[in-house]
Amino acid sequence: MKSFLEEYGLVVVAAIIIGLFIAFATPFGNSIKTYITSTVDNFAASSQSAISGSMNPGNGQTGETQ
Repeated sequence: MKSFLEEYGLVVVAAIIIGLFIAFATPFGNSIKTYITSTVDNFAASSQSAISGSMNPGNGQTGETQ
C-alpha cells in the first residue's frame, strides 16, 4: 500500500495543483484578453491613420507630403 501511495499520490497531488492553476488562471485570462484586444485595436487604428495619411494634428504634423 505504501508503494501505491508513493507512486499514485504524486499523480493525485499534481492533478490537484494543475486544477488549481486552471481555476486561478480564468480571471487573469479575461483581463489579459481585454488588454491584448485593446492593444491590437489601438495598433490597428494607428496603422490605418498612418496608411491614410491622417496624422495627429497635436504633434505639429499635418500629414501632407512635401
